[in-house]
Amino acid sequence: MVGLYTALVITGLYILVRLIGGADGGHIWLEALLMFTCSMLSIVAVLRFFLYRRLKELSEERSREIEAEIQRLKEMEAYRREFLGDVSHELKTPIFAIQGFVETLLDGALEDHKVNRKFLQKASKHAERLGNLVSDILVISHIESGQLSMNFEKFAIYDLLADLIDSLSYKFTRKGRDIHYEIIATGLERTQVFADKQRIEQVLRNLIDNAVKYGDAKGTIKLVLKHAPEGKVLVKIEDNGPGIDPQHIPRLFERFYRVDKSRSRNRGGTGLGLAICKHFIEAHKERIWVDSEIGHGSTFQFTLSKAQ
Repeated sequence: MVGLYTALVITGLYILVRLIGGADGGHIWLEALLMFTCSMLSIVAVLRFFLYRRLKELSEERSREIEAEIQRLKEMEAYRREFLGDVSHELKTPIFAIQGFVETLLDGALEDHKVNRKFLQKASKHAERLGNLVSDILVISHIESGQLSMNFEKFAIYDLLADLIDSLSYKFTRKGRDIHYEIIATGLERTQVFADKQRIEQVLRNLIDNAVKYGDAKGTIKLVLKHAPEGKVLVKIEDNGPGIDPQHIPRLFERFYRVDKSRSRNRGGTGLGLAICKHFIEAHKERIWVDSEIGHGSTFQFTLSKAQ
């Protein structure tokens, strides 16, 4: 449309120039002026066309950006509502349990030496779970709000595993768990990785803790280090527990997701441990996954980059 309009204007002006100029070539200055005007109109028309097209493209691009932002805000709002609902539900159990035990003690059970200590121990257990839950919620909140700070350094992954086994074996021995630990380094005893040592320690602690809690009471936990492609180390935590049904594996790293809710709560799980592990590993730009088979245990695995 713009091209047709421009062509008509130029043609009309040219005819006008020829008529005014006459056959003898007079009025040359007027002819030149009109030809110059025609050229300017042509340039303006072309510029207008390209400017209009560019403005239209920018407008469409901005519309898509606004649409995407609106969608992101809707998703964040839905996530916020879901998160608050999950947190409220998880906090109710230990709070109501503590409240019930304390009220029972105040109603007279405090004077009954046969039950007072038992009730206090149960209240203490739920208070510990409540503290763990609040701590994990704070970690998740920092991660998902982008406030997670990372401190990368070089360290020997084998030494970290050995130190963890020393501390955790004592912890679970006190709880009556007769677990045998085995570290298989496959020549990586001195290999260093480049990662946030504190975050990786928490990942390993969570995974080993889960392997002990949900594995065989007198089982074996294998901690395996292997070479992986692209200059990485593969870390594996293997247990000989009951295994995980395949239907649960895709959602296993979701926050508050439990394979067996009653069993997890009875053992003090917050439902956030694996979600935190996933966030920490992904913050290293690595990945974490699980292989499991009913009756044949579970193997959690993640990769880390070797230090240069």
